[in-house]
Amino acid sequence: MQVISRVQFPQTVETSNLYFNFHKGIPIDFHTSDSSITLHKESTLSFNTYFNSIYEKFYTKYTNLSSLYYLLKLEGNFEVSVYRETERNAKELILNKKLEQCQLSDSVKILLPELKHNQESGRIYLEITCLSEKGLFAEGLVATEQEKHRDVSLAIITCTFKKEVYVKKTVNTILQDSFLKDKNFKVFVVDNGKTLSEREFEDCRVKLISNRNVGGSGGFTKGLIEAMQEGIYTHFLFMDDDIELDSEAIYRLFALYEYAKQEFAIAGSMLDLYKKHVLYEAGAIYNKSIDEEGTVQEDKFTGYPLKHKIDLQNNTLLNSLLLEDCIDYGGFWFFAFSKTIVEQIGLPLPLFIKIDDMEFGLRINEHFDNAIVAFPSIAVWHEPFYAKRPIWDFYYYIRNHLIANSIHSSMEYLKTIQIFTQCILYYLFIFDYNSALMVVKGFEDYMQGPNFIRSNDPEVLHSKIFASSKSYKNQTVVSNSVSSREGYKITKVGKIKKLLGLLTLNGHLLPQFMIADESAIIRFGIKKQERDSICKGLAKKRILYVIDENPNSYQYELEQKTGLNILLNWMASVIKNSFKWSSVNAEWKKAFKDFTTMQFWQHYLEPQK
Repeated sequence: MQVISRVQFPQTVETSNLYFNFHKGIPIDFHTSDSSITLHKESTLSFNTYFNSIYEKFYTKYTNLSSLYYLLKLEGNFEVSVYRETERNAKELILNKKLEQCQLSDSVKILLPELKHNQESGRIYLEITCLSEKGLFAEGLVATEQEKHRDVSLAIITCTFKKEVYVKKTVNTILQDSFLKDKNFKVFVVDNGKTLSEREFEDCRVKLISNRNVGGSGGFTKGLIEAMQEGIYTHFLFMDDDIELDSEAIYRLFALYEYAKQEFAIAGSMLDLYKKHVLYEAGAIYNKSIDEEGTVQEDKFTGYPLKHKIDLQNNTLLNSLLLEDCIDYGGFWFFAFSKTIVEQIGLPLPLFIKIDDMEFGLRINEHFDNAIVAFPSIAVWHEPFYAKRPIWDFYYYIRNHLIANSIHSSMEYLKTIQIFTQCILYYLFIFDYNSALMVVKGFEDYMQGPNFIRSNDPEVLHSKIFASSKSYKNQTVVSNSVSSREGYKITKVGKIKKLLGLLTLNGHLLPQFMIADESAIIRFGIKKQERDSICKGLAKKRILYVIDENPNSYQYELEQKTGLNILLNWMASVIKNSFKWSSVNAEWKKAFKDFTTMQFWQHYLEPQK
């Protein structure tokens, strides 16, 4: 017997609907102490949920599995029903069985029909109805008698920078999983902040690696190199330190790779840490976006999340997860791949942070067909992007997007300048000078060519970028309360005011006496129709910038001279760099292969040696 997955139990009450539901209005009792469920007569326990469905369509497409069964520990009398639902929401009963006088000491085997392929396949789930006065569900396994096709050894690589509590919790979650004890794995904790001690990781299945602050890409690559040098791992898993992890996600990785019939990377889905029932992203596409009609369109310098904001409590929406997307990349919060993939494509790029996972995914797809899979139910909770807004991020976002595009795409200078100019003007219009500065600096450092990466110590450079992101002191962070005010109305200004805003750079060119000592509230909603016009800030001294769902608002104060200087510097940079655009693009493309080699990375990580 080989266990493919387990029927999962929730870690918290707020996530219980992602694991099980009950029917017929008769409640069930979930015991967190021993992860068991007490049922009462005629109550129905349903595993028609995100985590406890068997995603048949994915198993038959990517693995050799064809025969599965449930192994249940029950006490009492029950009726067991198994259903299949398809992506077209068709539902069929595929098994029904009555069980009498079940005892916890004797597991009940529920053999499923042979798994289906292609359009006939779907999502399979179990429902248990109690026929006795009281019943107990203690454990559920999904297993097979098929022999696995290969042994899998997994190197789990996480890098951290001064997030000691998070990373220790994540590591302990893995080590305490009794089922994982039978699997061959090792956790490599790369400590970029040098704040952890080996005394905190005494288990032989954990290796602590002290590292310089070379960012996420440097930390992950350091761990990958260390793991590869041990020479025993068939697969690798990149995993952020600050996730909320259910270790079953790692257990399911093993089964998928043990029975895999082709090479594929697994992009773990991201669930919203603040709205735990919401699927925030299941893989993503690069340089493209999807409009309201569902049409994919070109959108340079953009990563667009797929299966975005799906309410996983809605059982009908679970079937939409069976519709596979062509995924360009997966986030490094949970991203697994094989040794074969690394041997084919090389190591990640030295991008410090941002876009490294995007670029790595693009390379995988160039070497392997449709090789990135967002397998439903393999997911972690992670802080959503709308809740984070570190200004220094914009530098890496701009610079690294340019690097990735020079390698994998083509860029017209005028179109690129148009996109960045619009971005800079937007920040100037809301008086966010530090963000505008980061865009300019990211572009200028890219234009220095690949020798910029070779000649700059990443740890020193980041310190400079971090300091530069605080150059202007006109920003104040305040608690976000405006977006939740009842009756708040979105303001769209008229054509005349919009024209005046454009002509005066939203007040930067107005004489001082015309600037009112007032604040304008500008709300940035998730949807375009829920956004205020930024020209509301015209002739106002301050702007209170409110981002929906972000815990903070940002107050910016107008500094006319600062804004004009940034714009003039940008224009000068555009003119100066126009003559070498093509040659710089070519240099980055040529340097790319060197940047992904073991030799480059060993020097980059430890230049003193």
